[in-house]
Amino acid sequence: MRAQVWSELEVDIPADDIWAVYSSPDLPRLIVELMPARFQKIDVLEGDGTQGTVLGITLQPANSGPLTWNEQFVTIDHHTRTKVVRQIKGGFLDIGFNLYENIFTITPKGHNSCIIRATASFDIKEGSESGSSLITANWRMANVIAEYVLQNKANQ
Repeated sequence: MRAQVWSELEVDIPADDIWAVYSSPDLPRLIVELMPARFQKIDVLEGDGTQGTVLGITLQPANSGPLTWNEQFVTIDHHTRTKVVRQIKGGFLDIGFNLYENIFTITPKGHNSCIIRATASFDIKEGSESGSSLITANWRMANVIAEYVLQNKANQ
């Protein structure tokens, strides 16, 4: 079963400013700093934060669902402002998924605003459909990145 869930958040920040953070090689370090209740650690296993980079993700024990996995930045497209992050070991793959990806797309809405779209795209093996109840596409990361960009602009 192939499916997607997504959420969209409109922010009064230029798309280029938001994309600069989502596409930054420093994003793994920054996300742990900005979301300490969610992420225990993110280790760079291969690469330099650009396309092809492999990360080891460890969530805090209080989170639901899988707590550890490896993921890869399979697409970082600066033209469409799209980043695709695919789990390649552990995580949802260990509970009956054939594929699990997070897709982040930043779309300009005007000169000084944009829409941040977070999509969870997945394929579940027959008989493992109950695992789909763990899938969410929420605004948590989008909110913290938008707040981070706003704070940095205020401090300049």
